This record gives sequence, C-alpha cells and structure tokens, in this order.
Amino acid sequence: MFRRTTVASVASGALIVVLWGCGAAATPIPSAAAPSQAAQSAPPSAAEPSTAASTEASQAQPSFAVPSLPSEAKDLEALLPNSLCGAAATKTSLSGTSFAATAQPEFKAALSALGKQPSDVAFAIAFSASGCGAGIFRIAGVDQATLQQTFLAEQQKSGTTYTQGSVGGKNVYIADEGSTGKQYLYFTGDAVIFASAKDDATAATILQALPG
Repeated sequence: MFRRTTVASVASGALIVVLWGCGAAATPIPSAAAPSQAAQSAPPSAAEPSTAASTEASQAQPSFAVPSLPSEAKDLEALLPNSLCGAAATKTSLSGTSFAATAQPEFKAALSALGKQPSDVAFAIAFSASGCGAGIFRIAGVDQATLQQTFLAEQQKSGTTYTQGSVGGKNVYIADEGSTGKQYLYFTGDAVIFASAKDDATAATILQALPG
C-alpha cells in the first residue's frame, strides 16, 4: 500500500516528477536580422562574449518547472520532520475526495473494508533530495487493532511481505524493496505512520522523529 513511489503520485491525480539538479540546454534564439559576412568573420571583441561562450552559459542553466504541491492536511504535515537524512524536507498532503482520486487500489480496498468514506481520510508525506521519505495515513474513527489487521491483510493480497523488527525505538513492519531500500511502518491510534530509507540505521533517524 505504501511504496516509495507514492511520494511521486499525490497531486491532483498526476505524476509529479521532482528533478534534482537536472536541466535542459536552452535553444539559442536567432536575431531578427542575419549578421553581415564581415561580422561573421570578425573575431569576437573582449567586451562581447562569443556565441559559443553564450551557448555554453545557456546550457549551464537548468530549465525545469517545480510543481505546486497540495497542502490539505496541515495538521498531519506538522507531525512530519522538517529534514530527512540531512536534507530539507518537502511536505505535501491530501484529504477527502482529492485523496480518493489518487489512491492506489490497496488504499481503496482497505477503506472499503473498514466501512469508511473518503471524507474520513487524510494523508501527508515528506520527502527530500536524500532519497528518504516519511508519511502519515489517517482514517478518522478507526481503532488501532482494526486498522492494523485490515491494512496488513490488504498488503498481503498485493504481494507485499513484511517482517517485524525494532528500529529507532519503534516496533515496525519492514518491507525490503531491493535496490530502492526499505519501507518501515507502524500503527498508532487511527493512523499508519511510515518511513522509507536505504537501511535500518538511516531509517532510525527518521522514525525517532515521528510521533507515536
């Protein structure tokens, strides 16, 4: 239900791709009038950089748009760390129908099994350039035991296998996702709280900063 890719698919049903340090070369814009033959053959003056230098400078500038992220559950966002694995965290959240429109099938199945509506749901995540992430998924009014049982049952149906362990002072369920790292989650009250990191030691720094 909670996969590392979740952090890239939470805004308005569209895939958000966050490009860290990526850029595209700018396309040179020709002048309205072609330069004369003399101007073409003349060497560039010291005061004016050559076309090649200008092109190199334009290529060095990144060209990408940063998407506007939704923030519909600020109370949950406030519970997430402001930094993750040494890098500043970006936070975003969804609630109600916005969440329902972007939820993975496992989420919807768990919600239906619990007899709840999209208006009962709130979801917040934090992620950073370090590759670490954290989040909270809350279904208002569900007791912890029922939430845990239903959630894990739906995860098992999806093929996700968890082992249990103690990381960062918390008893967690751990899913090994190979080269992308591990997913850690635990239950508290009416919420599932999770973290993603490359290993247990890194995850411990995140889990220690999470509530519960």
